[in-house]
Amino acid sequence: MKRLFGELPGEGAAVACPVLDVVVEGMEEAPVRCLVDSAALHTLLPRWVADEAGVALDDADDVALLVGAGPTTARFAVVRLAVAGHTWEAPVGFADPWPYGWGLLGQESFLRFFIVIFRVADWEREIEPVASEDGLSGPSWPPA
Repeated sequence: MKRLFGELPGEGAAVACPVLDVVVEGMEEAPVRCLVDSAALHTLLPRWVADEAGVALDDADDVALLVGAGPTTARFAVVRLAVAGHTWEAPVGFADPWPYGWGLLGQESFLRFFIVIFRVADWEREIEPVASEDGLSGPSWPPA
């Protein structure tokens, strides 16, 4: 699937970025716009997304992380994600505080499930699902 870069929601200058709208736990009426970040290890979303999707985080440990704007705390859960008709399950960190109006798609929970090509000169990105036996698990992580 080839698409042009898009804008991230929130305040600030409108800059085209490699973004995708991600459905979390079947919430098709409220997809979350996410930045595809090849340097990010984790996929991180605002904590309110877990609350709205009914994702249980009570038994999850707090994990201290540093994200572009500074420190945050995330609780991780394996959730079902969907992009452009492809569905998979992966660990996602639900962060609070989260100062952005968008999520972050990283290596462990997104990029290992897709072949991603960035064509910055053309302001576009292309994604193709990586084949797996069950269609959900993707290749083993971390890589050998």
